[in-house]
Amino acid sequence: MIDIEDVMRKRLALYRAYDIRAERKQRSGRGKEGKLTCGPYLLFSREKGAGGSAVAQLAGKRLGWQVFNSELVDAIAEKANVRRELIESLDERDRKTIQDAAAQLLNPQPIGKSGYLTHLREILLTLGHQGDVVIVGRGAQYVLPSQFGLRARMVAPVEMRVQRIASRENLSLKAARVEIEKSDRERARLARREHGQTAADPLNHDVTINTAQLTVAAATEVVLTALQRKLAVKLKD
Repeated sequence: MIDIEDVMRKRLALYRAYDIRAERKQRSGRGKEGKLTCGPYLLFSREKGAGGSAVAQLAGKRLGWQVFNSELVDAIAEKANVRRELIESLDERDRKTIQDAAAQLLNPQPIGKSGYLTHLREILLTLGHQGDVVIVGRGAQYVLPSQFGLRARMVAPVEMRVQRIASRENLSLKAARVEIEKSDRERARLARREHGQTAADPLNHDVTINTAQLTVAAATEVVLTALQRKLAVKLKD
C-alpha cells in the first residue's frame, strides 16, 4: 500500500531543493503562461494494457523525476491534509493563480462532483508548476499548458491488450476483454464529460506510440527522445 504522506514528503523535499528564485527559472523546458510558471513535465495517457504505466515509471527513473499515477493523484486530491500541504508549499500569489485557474477549467458538473474536480485540477496545476514530474492519466494533458511538457499516448491493438491483461491479472481472455472494453468506455466518457475532449484525438498528444511490437525500454526511448527534442531536458543517466 502506498504511503501517501511519505510520497508528499519526498515531493516537497525535491521542490525545496531548488533555489526558488534562481535555479528554478533556469530549468530547460520551463516557461510562463499568464501568471503561472510551469514545467517541465511528461504527461501520459494510455489505453488499458498498452503499457503506459511501465513506460512512465522507466521514464521517470531515467529523468530522475517523481512519477504520479492516477491512483496517487486521486489520493492526494481526496486527502485534505496532504492536499493542503502540497498547495501551501507555494507562495500566496502562485496559490491564488492555481486556485483561480482550477475554477475556470470546470465545466458544469453534478452536485458533489465539482468540489473533487476542483481539488484534482489544483493538484495537477501545482505539480505542473513545480515541474520535473511525470503524471499518468487524470486528464493532465487537458489541464496543463502543452508547451512546457511532452504529451505521450500509449496504444496497442485490442487483441494484444487482451492477452497482456489476461496474463498480468490472471484472467480468462473473455474476462480480460470485458475489462478492457469497460476501461476504454470509461476513459472516453471522462475525457468527454470532464474536459470536453476526445480521448483518442491525436491533436491532444505530441507522440502516440503503438506498443504492440516495442519493448517497454524501446517505447521509453522514443518518449525521452521526443522530450529532449522538444524541451532540451537532460536525462539523469
